[in-house]
Amino acid sequence: MTNEKKDNNVKKILLAAGESKRFGNKNKLSEIINGKPIINHILDTLFEVFDPSELIVIVGHEQNIIKNLIFNKDIKILENKNYRKGIGTSIALGMNNLNSDIDGVMIIPADMPYINSKDLINLEKKFMELNCVKVVMPEHNYRIGNPVILPRNYFKTLKSLKDDFGARSLIRKKDIITLKTGFGTIFDIDTKEELAKTKVNY
Repeated sequence: MTNEKKDNNVKKILLAAGESKRFGNKNKLSEIINGKPIINHILDTLFEVFDPSELIVIVGHEQNIIKNLIFNKDIKILENKNYRKGIGTSIALGMNNLNSDIDGVMIIPADMPYINSKDLINLEKKFMELNCVKVVMPEHNYRIGNPVILPRNYFKTLKSLKDDFGARSLIRKKDIITLKTGFGTIFDIDTKEELAKTKVNY
């Protein structure tokens, strides 16, 4: 871990509650890539640069399976009983469990195994350089990816999200700053075909 991880006050919310409907009958986050489950790739990367206490994991679908893959006891795990209604309910749950002194929140999908630690560091660094007032988004080959960091003035909106409705469409263009990042910020796994391609190419 780096010595910089306590220099800011950005909470990380890892979204791991979804039903993986496009994937099939198995929870995609438990599928194995390079010897470990998909969710553990992003968790291990987060642990490289952030303290586990900075992280909240939202579980829902097959929550016991996901909980059993999270070995660090310092991580706060929240159960989203409304996960079937969509991603908005998971974001809102995480936001409504933040401390009042948080400057920003990094929202991270758990199905993105190739996000690297350098990109996480640089995204948060850029957010801090901008005095925690801009929305910072990763960009790779002109595509906007994840994770996204949002400042306090979006907290009220995030806390009220419902159904399968994320925050991105609510963000004002004038608030957005993009940062060049690696391929991992635009690659997620939604289908078994994408998983098979990943196992062949990576």
